[in-house]
Amino acid sequence: AERFRYQFVEALRSQDPLSFKEKFRGLNVLLIDDLEFMHGERTEQEFDHIINSLLDGGRQVVVASARAPNHVERLNERMRSRLQRGLVTEIGTLDHELRLKVLEKRLAEKRANDPSFALSRDILALLAERLTESGRELEGAITRLYATWQYMRTSITPDVAETVIRDLVQGLEPRRIKIEDILRIISRHFGVSKGDLLSQRRHRSVVWPRQIGMYLAKQLTARSLPEIGRRFGNRDHTTVLHAIRKIEGELAGNPRLKEELEELKRILSH
Repeated sequence: AERFRYQFVEALRSQDPLSFKEKFRGLNVLLIDDLEFMHGERTEQEFDHIINSLLDGGRQVVVASARAPNHVERLNERMRSRLQRGLVTEIGTLDHELRLKVLEKRLAEKRANDPSFALSRDILALLAERLTESGRELEGAITRLYATWQYMRTSITPDVAETVIRDLVQGLEPRRIKIEDILRIISRHFGVSKGDLLSQRRHRSVVWPRQIGMYLAKQLTARSLPEIGRRFGNRDHTTVLHAIRKIEGELAGNPRLKEELEELKRILSH
């Protein structure tokens, strides 16, 4: 998306927008990654025109982003709505079999240039087991092991592989979430001050975010109900329990709330 935006701006500067449009005319499939960077009124208008042109011609457009289209705040409302009309689905993490295939492909690419480099099946299985986040970590692991092999000029053992990827694995450990983090994110998400969240105010505009914060604190931290209550303005544990049950009850018939909570969890985990 960033490349799309850059090339479009350059085409406007050179007063040659038609050459930019021509790049997309004969495509069967358009794949756009990092949708978050597709911002700017004229860029979004051009992207919208290209989408319409391709779809009218029976072609496919696939867009990927870190968030669902309706949560990509840098896009205008029209573009968010436009993308929501398509099929929206979540891309999960690679399963073990697919991770192995990625590793085998990257290894084959290295061996094409240097046939003497080899990794055992056990080491590939180890990498696939330990690195579960994305293909970038898998590619990085192969690159590191190749560099290590070039330096050592001896076979890569499982112990060596463990050492080489240690920081990659540690980097994937879940972030420890604090109640202070939850208060900050809830305050920003709902536009309510931290002072209001900790106050005795009982207006719904404050109570609802506060209850969601308590629910997330119970879900994402190891704090007890009394401790959560204390951190949310010295409330007792029964107030926290009521908030948790309130949110759990709402979740049963409110898919939008479920989506909102998942989004807050994603923000807190990064």
